[in-house]
Amino acid sequence: MRIGIVGYGKMGRLFRECLSGEHEVRVYSQHERMDFSSLRELYSWAEIIVLASSLSILPHQLKELSTLSKELGGTKVIFDIATFKADIVGLYRHFPREVKVASVHPMFGPGTASLRGRRFIVVPVPGREEDSKVVGELIKSLGGKVEFLEARTHDRIMGFVIGVPYFLGLSYLALSIERGLGRFGGTSHAFLETYGKAVLNDSPDFVEEVLKRSRGEIEEFLQFLREGKPNPSKLRKRLSEEEIKKAYERFYRALE
Repeated sequence: MRIGIVGYGKMGRLFRECLSGEHEVRVYSQHERMDFSSLRELYSWAEIIVLASSLSILPHQLKELSTLSKELGGTKVIFDIATFKADIVGLYRHFPREVKVASVHPMFGPGTASLRGRRFIVVPVPGREEDSKVVGELIKSLGGKVEFLEARTHDRIMGFVIGVPYFLGLSYLALSIERGLGRFGGTSHAFLETYGKAVLNDSPDFVEEVLKRSRGEIEEFLQFLREGKPNPSKLRKRLSEEEIKKAYERFYRALE
């Protein structure tokens, strides 16, 4: 397949590396000269277009691709891999029906070595739910595992599973630095501080965007804490001893 990638940040690079072995992959980037000098060139060449651009640029690129699809025609599959979806999915409604569209969230970061076996969430475009099945089958053919979620449900869940952990990691890191806790901390401290530092590997703009879009879920988490501390005894009853043991082992391996 001819796969065109729009955007050449960390995830754009990852997709190119993972897909180049079995497919012909080319890239367009606004910020550096790659294989194409314009979206028009990429659209004319590609069968599949993956948008790996930032949330600030993505709406403009989708509008341009929509215009190109009406002008140039052709059967294509187009999807983005942005982290949040509610503001994005509506922009796909303007594409012609022969272009199959959906919004996709890879549930992994740029440190992975392969797309095979990795989880992807496919978010259907309202009124074009059949397109999401086409996109889902395509991702399965690339080795991915697929789940489907409506956009607002997806964004709320991401607020909890990405936004809240980012908030926790950065908050603990800031506290540790401000209070000088590093020289006293043990393994639990090192784990949390390491995670906070790892979050900073993402661009400041992306981290700020995640925290901004997750404000409601972060506040809900803080309210959960205000209402009562977690009960270790109750939590143990909801997990098997094997799960707890394996988690403890993974916890220590993560810091090796």
